[in-house]
Amino acid sequence: MGEKVLALPRKRGLDLFRVTPSGRSLAIGAAVALVGVGLYALARESGMFAVETMQVEGATPALAAQVRQELRRYDGRSLVTVGLPAVRRSVVDRAFPHTLRIRVVPEVPVAVLRRGAESWLVSARGRVIAPVGLGTHRTLPRIWLPTGTEIDVGALLGDEPGALAARSLAAFVGSGFPDRITFVRALDGQITLGLRGGLEIRLGAPVDLRLKIAIAHVILPTLALPSRGGPDYLDIAVPERPVAGRNPQPAS
Repeated sequence: MGEKVLALPRKRGLDLFRVTPSGRSLAIGAAVALVGVGLYALARESGMFAVETMQVEGATPALAAQVRQELRRYDGRSLVTVGLPAVRRSVVDRAFPHTLRIRVVPEVPVAVLRRGAESWLVSARGRVIAPVGLGTHRTLPRIWLPTGTEIDVGALLGDEPGALAARSLAAFVGSGFPDRITFVRALDGQITLGLRGGLEIRLGAPVDLRLKIAIAHVILPTLALPSRGGPDYLDIAVPERPVAGRNPQPAS
C-alpha cells in the first residue's frame, strides 16, 4: 500500500475585522450615550428631579434655617461664598430624586468683639460671624478693639492683637473656662485672661495653652478671690513656675 503525505491543517488567524466594532456600530453607541446624557441633564433641570426636601446636618436649628433660606437661591457655589459667615465648610449632595443634603461645619463663636458701642461675634479662627446686640452672649469673653478698627462680617479679623486673642481662645473650647472669662487681651504677643471675680491669668505667648489650662484648673481652687485678700494675678507664662501675686498699689 503506497504512502500518502497529508498536509497539516493551518491555524486560522484572528480576523480582526470580525471582532472590531464597525464604524457604524461605534457611531450608534456614541449617539446613544449622548442621548442618555442629554436626557439626564434635561431631567435634572426639569421638574422631574425638582428639590422638595433639604436636609441640613451639623448645624443648629437657627443656622439650618439660614442655610435653607440661602439654598433657595442655590446655584452650585459653596455656602461660604454666598454670604453665610457662620458656616466654615459645607458639602452639598444631591440625593436624587428630590432631596438636597447639606453637611455643615459651623464656625465656633468664642468671643464678642467690642469696638466702642458696637459688638460682633468672632470665631475661633478670628472670623467675624455677625453683629450682636450689646449685653447679649454674656457667657462669652470680650475682646476690646481700637475704635478705628475695620470690621467686615464674614472676613478674618484684620486687627492682629484681636485676631491672636480670638485664636488663642480655641484652646479653651470644652475646657470649662469660657464661662469664667470676662475678657481676653493680646499685648505684644502675650495673652492675658480676665476672670469673673477680678483675677487675671497671664498665659504669656500662645504656646502650650492646653498645658497651661490644666495647670490653672489645679491652682485656681486653692486661691482666694482678690476681694478677699487673694492674688490679683496668676502667671503661668512659664508652666513649670506658676506665680501668684498682687499688683503693687499706686502711691496715694
